[in-house]
Amino acid sequence: MNSKALASFALGATLTVSAQVFSQDQATVDYREGYNLVLEQQWSSAREYFDKFLNDWADSPWADDAAFWTCYSAEQEQSDPESNFTCYQQFVNSYANSSWVADARTKMAVLGSELGELGYPEFLSRVDRDWDFDFDFDFDFDDSDVDIDVDEISRQVERAMARAEREMERVRIRVNNLDLPDLPELPELPDLPDFPNISAEQMDEYRAMARDAAERARALAMTRRRSSADEELLTIIGALREDERASDILIQRLESSDNPTLRSRIVMLLEDLPGESITNALLDVVDNDASEQVRTSAILVLLDRDDPASRERLLAIATDADYPRSVRAEILGEMDNWDEDVALDTLAAILRNEDDISLIAEAADALSDMESEASLAVLIESFEDIEQPELRREILDEIADMDLNGVLPFLSEVALSDVDDDTAATAIEGIADREDSFAVSALENIYASTDKQQRRLAALEGIGDTETQQAVDVLIQILDRESEPVLVAAAVRALGDTEQESAVAPAIQAYRDYQDVTVRNSAVRALRRLEDHPAAIEAMLEILEDRLNETGNGDV
Repeated sequence: MNSKALASFALGATLTVSAQVFSQDQATVDYREGYNLVLEQQWSSAREYFDKFLNDWADSPWADDAAFWTCYSAEQEQSDPESNFTCYQQFVNSYANSSWVADARTKMAVLGSELGELGYPEFLSRVDRDWDFDFDFDFDFDDSDVDIDVDEISRQVERAMARAEREMERVRIRVNNLDLPDLPELPELPDLPDFPNISAEQMDEYRAMARDAAERARALAMTRRRSSADEELLTIIGALREDERASDILIQRLESSDNPTLRSRIVMLLEDLPGESITNALLDVVDNDASEQVRTSAILVLLDRDDPASRERLLAIATDADYPRSVRAEILGEMDNWDEDVALDTLAAILRNEDDISLIAEAADALSDMESEASLAVLIESFEDIEQPELRREILDEIADMDLNGVLPFLSEVALSDVDDDTAATAIEGIADREDSFAVSALENIYASTDKQQRRLAALEGIGDTETQQAVDVLIQILDRESEPVLVAAAVRALGDTEQESAVAPAIQAYRDYQDVTVRNSAVRALRRLEDHPAAIEAMLEILEDRLNETGNGDV
């Protein structure tokens, strides 16, 4: 994996970037100064700074980061999609192995869509060449005793790829004749030996890669910039919002034009104009226009206008199999913003009657975002009625995202009683994501109440992932009474996941107390996760000396 920490951002929204580990050389010091300008959203200064950085430090390990932020800052500073597209394409060509390539390609897809709508289809073909989801499963194996669930990794990637494929289909409807390539086939996973050498951290990274791909596709699909309408026209429309003559002019032109592209542009211009007449005109387009492109544009504009008068028609479309799946999914995705009494029955009907996993997932997501007792009840009922394990886990993920009193007991019950171990593991992960004392207590109870090793291992991992002092206390108690080496090793690894300084002492003590290789290797991994704490460095020095003594005595 790339040693530089990954950064994630929602396209068109507030930038959030994960922390990076900086060394003390001058290039790194200089890079960090420019990086701070990005965090402060000082786009002009950041662009100029990184231009100079690339001149001064062209061979620095941070050159690709600086080049990416140059493009990103320029995009935020100016509204020139062609120039911004070219910048990102040059970045991809110059830094093909950079960890930022996927983000740059995502930006290219968004900008290419905008340029295609503006009448520059050549950019769409350049997107076709450059769009890619690259999963690099680079496993290194030795005779280590750490086990890995290959099927689980495969399922994680398959789910992410399915979500990404759904989102890419939704991108295609935004541009007439936009023909982005299909996502690549799922990469073949290697035949793993029984005990591949892979740490819990690496497993998390592989899973995160799959989730990342889906999130990038979703961010791309939900970026809605009406670049098909000239900015000058939008400015004029904005100034004439209260003048009915503007509405009359646009509606007359909409009704008289035979050009689908022009009608689609007019539909997009109608979005910001108030009034029942506009909604009625858009509804008429949805029902009667001969062009699917224009009808789709009208549906999306009605969604963005959020006019209650259009709800009944949009609800009918959401359940109508004659409409494209991606259009229906778009409507379902907006229903969490509607009144519950309007949307709940339709969303429940999708879960009850629909076979398409993408629509079920969209409906479940909307119900989860509603965050109500009624929507939780619908999700639980659907989970209990559906038989397909994949769909049940999809719904369970959405239930776990809800912050309601009934969620934790339900997840705990699933973790203990569900017949499918993978579904139980999904429930355990959902509990761990709460990262509070209730989660730790629930996971401790699951560990103590089941004799299924896979679930006990998942519970230990979940306890560590909460990153709390309570987690350390519980893991110490488990270590005091547990003797099974596989479980002891998992508890020690979980100590490292807590990132608490108090986890250092029990981790090194486990190394001292056990001769089992599994436990000792887990202790080393845990201490490496805790290396920001001085006590962990001292503990690793102790282990180093111990290993050298063993070597000197001919024991290794």
